[in-house]
Amino acid sequence: MALLAIIRNACDRVGIVRPDTAYASTDPQIIQLVGLAQQEGIELAKRHPWQAIVAEKTFTSTVAETQVGAIPDDFDRFIDETFFNRTLNRPVRGPLKPNEWQAYKASMVSVNFDAFRQRGNALLLAPTPTAGDSYAFEYMSTYWVATTAASTTPAQATWLADSDVGILSEELMTDGVVWRFKKSKGLDYAEEFRTYEAQVMLAMSN
Repeated sequence: MALLAIIRNACDRVGIVRPDTAYASTDPQIIQLVGLAQQEGIELAKRHPWQAIVAEKTFTSTVAETQVGAIPDDFDRFIDETFFNRTLNRPVRGPLKPNEWQAYKASMVSVNFDAFRQRGNALLLAPTPTAGDSYAFEYMSTYWVATTAASTTPAQATWLADSDVGILSEELMTDGVVWRFKKSKGLDYAEEFRTYEAQVMLAMSN
């Protein structure tokens, strides 16, 4: 569902006149609704590993601990146990915690597994890999907005036009905008919030 449709549906439910445009509106209430739709998209995306925003990253190793360009621009978090060296057909453990990484690096004996750590928005591999190995991992993307209804691939992390489409559940996003709007106005939003949370839990279980 496009941003404009979400905002119009929310307006119907909170008693506001439907706008002709949402993203470029100068109406303070519509501006607020768009802002709440942005907040809802970001927070909903972080609540669960939704399959719609799972992505895969592949890269070819260089002879260096820090693998430049291995962290995608839309990276949010790793999906556990999906990191593999495909060339050698073996897993890469991690992400290691700071103390685990330092213990690994300080080990006086040969460590018999590959490991990785994210630090300073960079991907570190140990032991230092050889050049040319193929690596891959799955991750949660920060992109939850597609540019057209025909696209199922999210391409951005914010609404930028009325025609932008939320990849996550449109009904959940509308419900989220409604309860957030009522809360911001000091209105009773308990029932809307209860319904929203129940639907989120159902979506997670599915």
